[in-house]
Formats: sequence, structure tokens, C-alpha cells
Amino acid sequence: MRLTSAAVALLANAIPSTFAAEECVVGAFELEFEGSCTPETVLEAYADQVFHAAGGTAPTCALSAEASFASKLAAAGLSTAQDLCDQVYKTQPKEAFTDAANRGTDITKFEQMFFNGLTDWQDEVETLYETDDYTRSSYLKEDAEAVRTFYESVAQGRRVAWPGELPNFKSSVTDADEMATCTTNAAMCCWPKDRQANDGNGNCATPYDKNCVDKDPADNTNLCYVDTERGNASTGLDSSGLLLYPSDNNEGEGAIHCHGLAWSN
Repeated sequence: MRLTSAAVALLANAIPSTFAAEECVVGAFELEFEGSCTPETVLEAYADQVFHAAGGTAPTCALSAEASFASKLAAAGLSTAQDLCDQVYKTQPKEAFTDAANRGTDITKFEQMFFNGLTDWQDEVETLYETDDYTRSSYLKEDAEAVRTFYESVAQGRRVAWPGELPNFKSSVTDADEMATCTTNAAMCCWPKDRQANDGNGNCATPYDKNCVDKDPADNTNLCYVDTERGNASTGLDSSGLLLYPSDNNEGEGAIHCHGLAWSN
């Protein structure tokens, strides 16, 4: 689990009201840390912020910080610190996936169309001819600014709901929340068109209406074949068979630019 800030609380009502003589820390406490929630991180936070804090332990305490924390976990019905991390992750509030684009709350509308490659964000190219005063429009950096804002703010410290309702992210595997997820733990997007001028990543140039029409991105991928049947969920077609591209660039699929990401769990 990746968190920029995590707070772990063991509530007083989870701890028995009658304590053994060797009980070191009495009552509820909270741990705060940055980074991943791991057994090592949680134990270190407990030792620094609770066990070794001024007045944190009873004078009769004969346990180590590790043994004291283990007793707290047991009293809360948890076997290990990893169980605690798993519980924190599972009970975290989730931000709606649709909040990123801010184009409505129904994920089967804009988000579904986006991952199928069918929204204005995939098609628009900056132009001066959509406005009466010839100011620019169809400017993706501004039109999709909500995504950057969401990433740089809320998404840095909150869990975002998995878009498991979309067929693009479904498989026969389910996650801990019984939501359909990917078997490969990887996702990739490819672009066959360049729409950004002067970024060194394709041959689109200004002025856009003249020098950025049907331009090619920087080619970083060799597309070998396409299994059309596997794309039916996103294309809406009933296709079968393979499209083969034995060569590359203009002798094959043309210029194509791809990026992907992978995750461990």
C-alpha cells in the first residue's frame, strides 16, 4: 500500500479494560508516518511516537517496544502488523475514479468512452477557427487540467476507487474487495497521432491549423499484431482474427507511441 500520509489508530474499546501488571501503554493512540505501511514502518512509528515518548509507558513496563506492540495487536484481534496495514488500506475512504476527469459521476459515460479512445480528449487538436475572435480552442492542456489537479492534490494522499466496472479493466480475477481486476497487473496506452507542437516528440508544429494536421508521434514501439477479438469490448465490434505488421514504421503499422505502467499488488 502506498500512502503519502497514514494514520493508524488502535481504539481504546478494542483494548481490555483490565490490564496485566506488565501492560506498558494504556489507552488509545495514533501513529502517523509517510510512505508505505509495512510492519517495519508501523513498529518504528510505535516505538518513536508512543513507547519511547515522554510518559508513554508505565513505570512497571518490562516489555520491549516490539513485544508491547505485539500485545496491542493481539488485543485488537490482529495477528501481525501486516494485518493492521491491510485493515488500514481496506477501510480507507475512496475517491471516486470519475473525480479525476470531472466530467460527471457515471463512469460508464465519459470514462468508458475515454478508455475506448472515443472522446474529444483523444481527437481534439488546437485550432483558431472555432471561435469568433480567433483565440485558441481545443487546447487539451486546459481542457483536461482537472486530471492534473486531481493527481497533484487529492490523489497524493487518498485511495482512488478502481474502475472495475469498465470492461477495459476486467478479467476473471477479483481483488480483496471482490472487484474485477487485471490478471497482468499492467496497463498500456498507445497514440498513433501527434497533437502537441514543439515538444520533440513527433512532427506536429505551429501554426496548428497548418502544420499539425494528421501528424505522426515519435515512434517508440514496434506493433507486431492485433488480436481484434480481444478488442471487441472497447470497439463495440464483433471482430475476429489477427492484423499482422511484420515490418515497422511506414512498412508496417506506421508511427506509434506507447507508454505503460505496472503494479505489484
